Amino acid sequence: MSINTNIIQFPNKLKQLQEDKKKKILHIRDEIEKVLSNYSNIYGDEWAVVLAAGRFSSMRLQQLEGSKKCTEFFLDCIKTQENSRINQ
Repeated sequence: MSINTNIIQFPNKLKQLQEDKKKKILHIRDEIEKVLSNYSNIYGDEWAVVLAAGRFSSMRLQQLEGSKKCTEFFLDCIKTQENSRINQ
């Protein structure tokens, strides 16, 4: 008989909560990107939609997280885009 037979393995709730939050964030991101793409198509002005979305996101993120984290986030986005195959 194994010594571990009486041990009950509890689910890792923290890990599950983190995975659920990540799924939620990715879902929201994907849905917002679809909405913005639709607006670009409807109005025929991608530049205006990009500026409006960028203004909203940069100003709200600065209010929520502060200037340093906001700047780091946008620099990370730019680096990701520069390194992606989309940009090539």
